[in-house]
Amino acid sequence: MPTYSIGIDSETAERAGAGGMYQVDTVFDENENDITNRIDVGTFFRDEDEFKDYLSKQINVPVDEIDIVYL
Repeated sequence: MPTYSIGIDSETAERAGAGGMYQVDTVFDENENDITNRIDVGTFFRDEDEFKDYLSKQINVPVDEIDIVYL
């Protein structure tokens, strides 16, 4: 299962009135390649499942094959 490392920013969401949500500002694939350019860093997510669903569509990998670790 491919593992993606992500960096999150919850402070911006809080300031924008979207408390409890976060933005992903960094994404690395299982080979440590920076693939942040494949996502919209301005998108807010409620939870990991919502982000995994979004990432799945952006990189064409089935959602059930995506594993997330946090930087």
